[in-house]
Amino acid sequence: MADLIDAIIKTRETTAQIFAKSLVSLDGNTESEIVKKFLAEVESHNELFSEGWYSPPPKGAAVLLDTKPFKRLQYDSLRKPEYWPNETSRLEKESVGMIYFSPVDRKTGMLGDIGFTIYRGENDKIKQHIKNSYAAILEIAKLASVGMKFSELCSLAGSLFDNKFKITRWVTTNSDLNQSMNLGHSVPGSFENDLPMRTTLEEIRQTIRTKRVHVIVIDTENFEIPETCAFTIESRLEDIGDPGMPSVYFHFMVCFNKGQKTILENFSEIFKTLGMDYMRNNNI
Repeated sequence: MADLIDAIIKTRETTAQIFAKSLVSLDGNTESEIVKKFLAEVESHNELFSEGWYSPPPKGAAVLLDTKPFKRLQYDSLRKPEYWPNETSRLEKESVGMIYFSPVDRKTGMLGDIGFTIYRGENDKIKQHIKNSYAAILEIAKLASVGMKFSELCSLAGSLFDNKFKITRWVTTNSDLNQSMNLGHSVPGSFENDLPMRTTLEEIRQTIRTKRVHVIVIDTENFEIPETCAFTIESRLEDIGDPGMPSVYFHFMVCFNKGQKTILENFSEIFKTLGMDYMRNNNI
């Protein structure tokens, strides 16, 4: 299983490098143009499938851009056609956006999803909100430990987010933890030994859809984090005290290899390319 964990780490690293290389000269680019830029770079990496597993949206890729009041970032599902990359929404000076891709390693079928918020404007309140959201989601990843139930991790997230971040349709949090909360999902194959051989991307997609275990509060499977596994921690958060702030999305991955924990961030070079210097320090 260790080789599969290594594949997840490598796939995530490779995708981050693709973003860092391709997300240049974006001023005025449409959502569709940005997707084309990074998918063109994906094509040059034979170790990856040319498109992602999470489809729709087309090619397993998402880009959403908007300016205040940031309505486009209040999506309820990236699968809906109105939230697919379009030719009209452009990256302007004060745009806030989200970028996501769901890459898959050809050899192992392991995924290495990555997603993040982009903002290159001058509003210090938006910058601080992005930093606060990043830190809060990362903290959930830090709290995960071997033997912990996914439902327990969600309860901790609820306590951390409560009174700080507004409920969104991506993650629901309030004092009543019987409400729905989805903070990510397991990577099928990273902890099972009995999955069937998968050779096509559609077979891999089907396995992920049907075998993944979601990080939710009411977990009927009572899934406990094993010593070797991988799962995503992702969320879209809004500032409960300022409804004018945009929703902020970040996607992390947590890997355990024989109990040894690694949190996959992989954002530093992306932030450098995008000119998001406020995110490139130790105070995030």
